[in-house]
Amino acid sequence: MPKSEPSSRLPRKGHAEKIRPGEVILKKTGSDLNNGWLGRHGQLHLTDDRLLFVPTPLDHMMGAKRREILLDDIRAVERWPLSPGDIPRGARRPRLFVDTDTTRYIFLPSDLDGWFDLLQLVFYKRSKEDPGSGRPEFRRTGVENGLLATVAALESD
Repeated sequence: MPKSEPSSRLPRKGHAEKIRPGEVILKKTGSDLNNGWLGRHGQLHLTDDRLLFVPTPLDHMMGAKRREILLDDIRAVERWPLSPGDIPRGARRPRLFVDTDTTRYIFLPSDLDGWFDLLQLVFYKRSKEDPGSGRPEFRRTGVENGLLATVAALESD
């Protein structure tokens, strides 16, 4: 039976846990989470174990929740449009799709390609530390992660 596409509908869960004491934040920037009819504004955090979206206080008052995606649950990361040189139709902003088995999270971070590059590096590092860990599929065209290209060149020597 073919695997179904993840839904853009967010799972019905309570708030994700806040940043834990001792949890290392690798990157944090402003981002929107645009699943469903209501866009949420907030901060996107990347830690060693998860992506965490924290809505602004105003969005929180309107019902937005903290959302987390465990890195082990990520199956694909995609830039939309695939190439940074492509201009989306209808004045839409470029997006970062993060897919789990069940959900497609739609983020609009302020540094989209920086997020994409860092996620690639984090999963590369995780696969080196634990070769049995899964690496998600990364979908983007027209750009090569310079750090990963350098590492690949050094490893091939």
